[in-house]
Amino acid sequence: MSEPDKDLLRKALSRAVALLTGTDRLIVAEVAADGITTFEIHHDEHGTPRARRRFDSWEDLAMAPVPDHTAGRDAVLRTVAATASSGDLAEVVLVRSTTESLPAGQALSWLGEAYSAVVYSAGAPVAALVKEAIRNDPLTRSYDLVVLRPDPASGRLELAGKQLFPVGTRPGTRSDVMIRCAPGDAYGTAFAVVTRRGREPHLLSVSSARLTPGTYTVTAELVHAGKVRFIGLPGLVEDPRGWAELIGSVPSRLPPRTGPAHLICAVEVCGPEEKVAERLGRAHQVIAFLSAEFGDRLQVSLIAYGAHSFDHSAPEHPVEVTTWRGTPDHALDGLRLLEERGAITRGFPYHPHAAQLEDMLATVVRRLHRDGPTLDGLDRHRPTPTVLLTVGDRQPHPARADRSGVLPCPRRHDWQTLLGQLGSRPGAVFGAIWDQPQHRAREAHPIWRYLGTSALAHLDALDVRELTVDLGLAAPVVSRIPFPLIDDTE
Repeated sequence: MSEPDKDLLRKALSRAVALLTGTDRLIVAEVAADGITTFEIHHDEHGTPRARRRFDSWEDLAMAPVPDHTAGRDAVLRTVAATASSGDLAEVVLVRSTTESLPAGQALSWLGEAYSAVVYSAGAPVAALVKEAIRNDPLTRSYDLVVLRPDPASGRLELAGKQLFPVGTRPGTRSDVMIRCAPGDAYGTAFAVVTRRGREPHLLSVSSARLTPGTYTVTAELVHAGKVRFIGLPGLVEDPRGWAELIGSVPSRLPPRTGPAHLICAVEVCGPEEKVAERLGRAHQVIAFLSAEFGDRLQVSLIAYGAHSFDHSAPEHPVEVTTWRGTPDHALDGLRLLEERGAITRGFPYHPHAAQLEDMLATVVRRLHRDGPTLDGLDRHRPTPTVLLTVGDRQPHPARADRSGVLPCPRRHDWQTLLGQLGSRPGAVFGAIWDQPQHRAREAHPIWRYLGTSALAHLDALDVRELTVDLGLAAPVVSRIPFPLIDDTE
C-alpha cells in the first residue's frame, strides 16, 4: 500500500467509524486476489466500536475459476448484506487489494453499483488500519469510576459515579481522582468503570487491589475506547465479579465512626527479658492498630512500671510516664526506647512476685485529676472515654501487711481504693492483657479481674481488633466497603 493510498484509507475509516451512531453498521469490504474479507463495525453496549471479520473465497462465491454472472453477483452482494444482518447499514467502504484478478474486478463493479461506494486502492491487507481506526476513535459515552458517597450525618452510603473521561476523550488522555479507601472485602477495593445508557450503568471493567485504608490520588489512563488503566495502585488484578455481585456487596452505611479517646497503656517491665519484650510488642500492636483507626482523634499515654526494692542499697525504679496525652507516634517512639532498654527490674533485691501496680494506679489517678474532665468533641454532653489497658501478670503490693505474705507498698498505696476512684470517673474503661493462658484465669489475683472488666485478653492469644472493639475503641467490622469512598458534594 503506497503512503498516499494508506493515508486516504486511514482518514476514510476514521471518519466512517466516528460517524457511527446507535445500532448502525459500517461495512469495510476488502476485495483481494483470493476472495472478499468483510469487517462489520458496530458499537457495543458501552458505545465502543467493535469489528467482526468474515472471509469468503471466490470459490465460495461462485466466482472461480470463471465468474458466474447470476449466482456470483447474488453471492457477492449477499455476503456484504449478511455481514450487516442486524441494525442499519450506515456505510460501505470498498478497498481494492489487487488489480489483476478477474473475479475481484467483477465483484468491485457489482458492489460499487449496489452501494454507490467509493473504492479505495490498497496494496496490502487493511486489517491493521481497521484496528487502528477503532482504537483511535474518541469516546461516544462518558466513563465513570464507581464510588460510594457517605452521608456526613447518617453514614448512609450512596452509589455514585466519579467522571473519569467525558464524551469525546481521545486515547492517551489521563485523569486524576482523589479517593479514600476503607477496609475492603475479600477482593480488596474494586475499581469499576461504567458507562451509562440513560440512567442505567453498564460495567465496562473491574479490577481490585488490597490497599491499606487511607487517601489515594489515582491516575486513570484511557488506553483506547473500551480499556482504562489505573496507575499508582499496587497489586491491582482483574476482578471476576459481575455488576450484580458487586453492588450486592455494598453495605447500607459506614460503620459508626469512633470518637476521640484517651488510651493509657501501662506495661509491666520486670521479669525475664523475653517476657518483657513480648508485653511491649503487644502494646505496640494495639497502639499501631488504633492509630490507623483513630488518626489524630486518639491521645495515648504510656507508663512503665517494675518491681519494688526493699533494700536501701538498691535503687528504686519509680513508675515511669514516658508519654502523657501524646500522639500515637509519640507513644510508639516511647515504646521503642523501652524495647531497646529491656527489663529494668529483675532478681534480688527486687520483689519476685509483685509489681508496682498500686503505684501505677496512683500515678494515673493523680495525672487524670490534674487534667480535669475532658469532653467528647462530637458530643459535648459526653466525657471522652479514658481507657486503662494494663499489660503484665504480677499482683500488687497491699497497703498493709496481710495473709498473702507480699510486703506492703512502701508508699502505702491501696490498689482497691485507687481502682474505685478510677472506676467512678465518667468514661472510664478497663482492659488488660494478662501473661498467663486463658485456662489459668481463675488463678489470677483479683486485681486482674478488675483491670480486665471490659476486656481481659491473654498474651499468647491476642486478637487486637476483638480487644479494641470490647474496649469501645474500634467499631466492629460488620461489613466491608467494596468501592472507593469520595467525600465531595458533586
